[in-house]
Amino acid sequence: MQELIEKLDKRRRLMVLVVLLLAVVATLVSFNYEIIPPLYYDGLYNMYFVYGLVAYKFIELPIIYFILLHRHIPNIKTNKDNLEWIKKVEKQVRLLYFLIPQGNTVFGMIALKLSGELLYFYLFSIIALVALILIKPNKLNTPSHNFL
Repeated sequence: MQELIEKLDKRRRLMVLVVLLLAVVATLVSFNYEIIPPLYYDGLYNMYFVYGLVAYKFIELPIIYFILLHRHIPNIKTNKDNLEWIKKVEKQVRLLYFLIPQGNTVFGMIALKLSGELLYFYLFSIIALVALILIKPNKLNTPSHNFL
């Protein structure tokens, strides 16, 4: 179990670096290119869509956390030696650590395009970083029933 936790923690740290690297790349791109928000419907609804994306992300992250990691925590004591169960948990936690940066990066790019401001991309990057920092694989070692 300790080997699994170390592999997942390594993946978590890698995804934190990926999010930081994408923020640096977005900064460099914003210095070289001007991003103009689209003017569909005179641009009246662009910010509503951006706020909707932020709200959606705050709803989605706890749901995917629960589905991919938290629901497995109570079964740890009974299935600690089951190799198939451990592989399933590893696969789902790796998927969680992939979906957090991927989803926030895509939503950040959409928000950047809709608003024309880099701060919204940074907002989604910060949301991804906080989620990656809070969701630790060490929780697989000691069963707890905390939300994060």
